Amino acid sequence: MENSAPVIYATVEGKKKLEKRLEILISQRSDAADKIRVAREFGDLKENAEYAAAREEQSNLEDEIASIKEKLPQIKTFSYAKADTKIVNVGTRVRIEEVGKKKTQEWIITGVIENDPENFYISNEAPLGKALIGRSVGDVVEINKPAGKFKYRILKISAGQ
Repeated sequence: MENSAPVIYATVEGKKKLEKRLEILISQRSDAADKIRVAREFGDLKENAEYAAAREEQSNLEDEIASIKEKLPQIKTFSYAKADTKIVNVGTRVRIEEVGKKKTQEWIITGVIENDPENFYISNEAPLGKALIGRSVGDVVEINKPAGKFKYRILKISAGQ
């Protein structure tokens, strides 16, 4: 039995940004190789800080390229405007209230590539995102956080944008 790769959700714009990032990284390969070549000229490679730094930079560059190349085929695009709002899905905006408190929060459920909690975009793979996916208005979800367990009631589901 073959393991299928997990789906990564992204907007069309998010996927394009990732593809552009890959192009930029690939274009930087020759610069990284040049830095290694120049650093080799400084002498003994065992005590050559410039060489070690250039190799590390090249390694990080190649790691990021490999990571993006692995993610791109797994991407399934979605649209905030076309999100199904009957239940919480990727692309929906969700208003929640902590049970027993009157403070509400609104989160837009997105994929990991566009995760931005400071601007209230939360990944479908984050604990809160995972707990909310598939739920309906009125449902209560429980989240374990370092500060303890929290219960949230879903008040409203709408299109993400």
